[in-house]
Amino acid sequence: MIRALALTLTVSLLTACTDNTAEGPEPMTRMQALLSGQGDEPQAVPGAAVAVWRDGEIVWSHAVGIATFDEDGVTPRRPLTPQSPVRAASISKLATALTALSLSNDGTVDMDADITDVLGFDLPVQPGGAPVTLTSLLSHTSGICDPEVYWAAFGETLEGLLTEEARCPYPPGQGWTYANINYGIAAQVMERAAQVRFDRLATASVLTPLGLDAGFNWSGVSQSKRQGGATLYRRFDGAWATQVDGIETLQDTGPAIFRREATEGDVRITARQRFDNGTLYSPQGGLRASVEDLAVLAAAFLPGGMGEALADPVWTGDEVPGVRAYGPGPQVLLPGQVESHPELGFVGHAGEAYGLYGGAWAIADQNATVAFFVTGVDPDGDLSRNPVSGFTRYEAELMAIALQVLESIPASH
Repeated sequence: MIRALALTLTVSLLTACTDNTAEGPEPMTRMQALLSGQGDEPQAVPGAAVAVWRDGEIVWSHAVGIATFDEDGVTPRRPLTPQSPVRAASISKLATALTALSLSNDGTVDMDADITDVLGFDLPVQPGGAPVTLTSLLSHTSGICDPEVYWAAFGETLEGLLTEEARCPYPPGQGWTYANINYGIAAQVMERAAQVRFDRLATASVLTPLGLDAGFNWSGVSQSKRQGGATLYRRFDGAWATQVDGIETLQDTGPAIFRREATEGDVRITARQRFDNGTLYSPQGGLRASVEDLAVLAAAFLPGGMGEALADPVWTGDEVPGVRAYGPGPQVLLPGQVESHPELGFVGHAGEAYGLYGGAWAIADQNATVAFFVTGVDPDGDLSRNPVSGFTRYEAELMAIALQVLESIPASH
């Protein structure tokens, strides 16, 4: 009886999802197919969302599927909409990089200065390299690699994570390794330089100026926006099991620190901290934002945007097929890497964590951006990557859907 009711509710909720234009049904049909795994049931996902920004505004957005289920993991509770915030995974790095640039522009930090004095302790790096800077941290060229655990729980310190295990096999500036810990270090440098918590720096420097009701680990997100958020799931035994942002978290108020140990719950931060744990607000992946928010965020990296100075590659993976180039924050997809549109280049970032796969990408030639994600991807499913773009099947299909929509909308819409 419960499953029959769930099916009925699913159909009604899916029809309630929003579409901002009168575009033809094909993009929505393709999105709908993702919910059933495009005919491959093990690849099915609970929700998908796409937004397209052009010439200063969101010109199209659509979402299908479910944002949250009841505790049984089967009965739909709310539909996913283009306004539903999710934990945006590594797309969050765009907001972190913009925060650093803003602080650099006002003289609080220097993007290209040695961070050791501000940080207050020495980093475990190979000798003989360049100084470690915010630019090298944000572009993963710092010579610091992820230890087994790249976050410190409340009450612990970032310095305690940075043991010899975090030392890359090359000196700073002489190699590249994608490492989330770089963003925890960068956040701590910003906090110590400004004497302000990272979440508040990001809100004041980036999110509020962009007009976004978004925030790291729910900090600064309005109660109404949070209550409309989406849970990230994984399927177990035919039901959707919460991975992050369950019903209680979404219905709660105030900022929370997700400690990642399920038995310990969330910790509230209300007072000024000692700025000794830059990982607390998950600067590498903890932004809560909707697909429409992410499209606006990506627009900051277009010519004339607040992040234009970050859009040029610092490192290019020319010898590694499927590896993107990196600026200080954004990834760069060079022309030819997106096979369906080889004439286009993209600046933005992909994201994948807790079942979410997505991306937010600026397209300078089109004065446009696209943002997209799916939720509930099976980590044991087909996650093979295209050898040219590095995209999974989910990213490739969502990018294709977004570009199909963009092509149908003239620049002078």
